[in-house]
Amino acid sequence: MILRIRKSVNVMQHLKKYQIYHLREFEEHILEQGSKFDLKSLSEDEQRQFKFIISKPLPQEEQLELSEIISEMSEIYNTEEVCFNKTESGDADSKSKCHTLSPGLSNIMKESLDFQERKQAWQGWRVQAGRKMKPLYERYVELKNQKARLNNFTDQGDLWRSNYETETFESDVMGMYEELRPLYQELHAYVRRNLHSIYGEDVPPNGTIPANVLGDMWGRFWNNLYPLMIPYPNKPNLQPSKERMASQNMTVETMFKTTEKFYTDMGFEPLFDSFWNHSMFKKPEDGRVVQCHPTAWDFGNKQDFRIKMCATDYSFHDFLTIHHEMGHTIYQMQYRHLPYQFQRGANNGFHEAIGELMAMNAATPSYLYKLGLIDELVDDEESDINFLLSQSLITISTLPFHLVNDVWRWRVFSGEFPQDQWNNEFWKLKREMVGVHPPVPRTPKDLDPPTLFHINQDYTMMRYFTRTILQFQFAEELCREAGHEGPLHRCSFAGSKAAGAKLGEMLSLGGSVPWQEALDKFAGIREMSVKPIVKFFQPLYEWLKKKNIENGDIVGW
Repeated sequence: MILRIRKSVNVMQHLKKYQIYHLREFEEHILEQGSKFDLKSLSEDEQRQFKFIISKPLPQEEQLELSEIISEMSEIYNTEEVCFNKTESGDADSKSKCHTLSPGLSNIMKESLDFQERKQAWQGWRVQAGRKMKPLYERYVELKNQKARLNNFTDQGDLWRSNYETETFESDVMGMYEELRPLYQELHAYVRRNLHSIYGEDVPPNGTIPANVLGDMWGRFWNNLYPLMIPYPNKPNLQPSKERMASQNMTVETMFKTTEKFYTDMGFEPLFDSFWNHSMFKKPEDGRVVQCHPTAWDFGNKQDFRIKMCATDYSFHDFLTIHHEMGHTIYQMQYRHLPYQFQRGANNGFHEAIGELMAMNAATPSYLYKLGLIDELVDDEESDINFLLSQSLITISTLPFHLVNDVWRWRVFSGEFPQDQWNNEFWKLKREMVGVHPPVPRTPKDLDPPTLFHINQDYTMMRYFTRTILQFQFAEELCREAGHEGPLHRCSFAGSKAAGAKLGEMLSLGGSVPWQEALDKFAGIREMSVKPIVKFFQPLYEWLKKKNIENGDIVGW
């Protein structure tokens, strides 16, 4: 019914106003009731509950405007097309091929080795989506700051950082990245060398890398590059082909059932019937326009949990994504007994770390061999390097990407960056921290960050930076609990009831205690630490240093 209502703009606007009115009415009621309490007289647990529910709303019209801006950016993201083979006037002719982001443009950025085609897709998306979002995002920043200041924060970035409950959070994350920068720079040099061998002078052998050749539309995940730069290609393939997935009947439905078994084998309860009846696993074939970005949904009634994504049969990428998203669902189910205010992760990074940890475990050779998705289980140094490189391209490579996107927003929200310099400052940070540059000169018309789903849809990226640190802390503890002996990167805790019980205890805490306390109960440490991730990738780091010296590459830019 709601999907049909969306076809009528007037009806949809009326519905939004109705929803915003009642949401504001509810928020004002909660604020009025909460103001009657002396918070200092309440227990620490009760004070934490109040922290999560007492928030002053924007005035009704401005709250509606903010909601409509985010909705409009979503509509642009989901429907804008880039057309190839245009006429000289810039119009699409009858032979033009027009693509939305998913699946068309995403497939080009995943598969094409044509530099010019990739550049056209990259630029076209930023023209069609970014330029349309620019005025919307500028107003979004104003409204988000206005609401943050109503709630005694200096700006929206200050509010976001408060989620981590430490005064030194910004310096903490910058310090963690500095510790990992040497590993990232060695990886960057190795990737750059291999891309130079494919694209020639379009990707120079030294300096920064053009942003259109890094595996997806934004250069966020580099895992699609792995087949182009496998260190030891004669070793067994660690990423099952579509044909191999098909031979094991890994349809979308089978992948979801296989993933559920992964969790139940660790002792977690099966998913509810409502999950199977109401989730969206595939893109609808009835012409509906849907948001395909994979998400896990908790409807807040302790029994309705769903996943929404557009998976395809026999896709190893989707196989891993399903393990990730179901990690969110398991987390949600584990804390559903708590008061509503605590039905959340210990911090945003915890939730993402659980999903990514499970996807990483699902990619281990021992787990894939058990499922019949690879032919051989070979434990030697060359196979280890192949596995570690494949994992580095979805972990180490993402660290500066995620950091830059939030550092940029923090400085935008604080006013440190003048509005007419927002895009220039973004690319300065990208060059400095990520080592990439735009393949096409940017103009005053451009605003590139909102072309990313998370930025136009009001999600922080720091959850993904911290998750990468936390997932290896979690992995180290679960491997210890599972009785693993040997290098950390060879561990799989799949099927370990002991590891599942240990993890379940932490997940069941939800947001009822500060994240430092949850981490301390789980791993005996109260801070995020890069030591486990350094230990995991140490063999790769040593190999990369030797390889880059052999190639005569200048590490850094």
